[in-house]
Amino acid sequence: MLDDGRRLEVLAALGVDVYRLRQAGPANVALAVPAFAEQLTSAPATARLVVASAHGASREPRLARLLAQIQRALGVADAVVRRIETSADGSLAQLPDAPAYLMIGTATARAYSAHLSIERQNSATLAVIDFDAAGLAREAGARRALWQLLKPLVRRLRED
Repeated sequence: MLDDGRRLEVLAALGVDVYRLRQAGPANVALAVPAFAEQLTSAPATARLVVASAHGASREPRLARLLAQIQRALGVADAVVRRIETSADGSLAQLPDAPAYLMIGTATARAYSAHLSIERQNSATLAVIDFDAAGLAREAGARRALWQLLKPLVRRLRED
């Protein structure tokens, strides 16, 4: 059996990225939903990660729980995450400058990335996920695919 230090050396030699949780998650899903909804209105001074979703996504408890888990896995504090939604009439909020963007849903990603300049698209790291809570709960392949989409965000946030 390898000790922790030696195991990390072997994994690094093999080219495997090792990610660790940096902060504890919410103790209760009910606590995560209001926190997600409150962050829609409060804008951090400098956003490192922008999470964009469709209107009403903040009221979906499974999505709020998934986003809390993603944020914990990325190791990003609440203070530097900016969450925005499209309005009820379909108009888009202004995307703040950030090194990383997480778009929930392909329609949302298309709409928001059409308003990003080419320079920002080239300099930022974008990840687009389709939310299917039932599929993520059942299928290991869906969770692996989600993690593969999040790896570039982890690398970018680690650089900054």
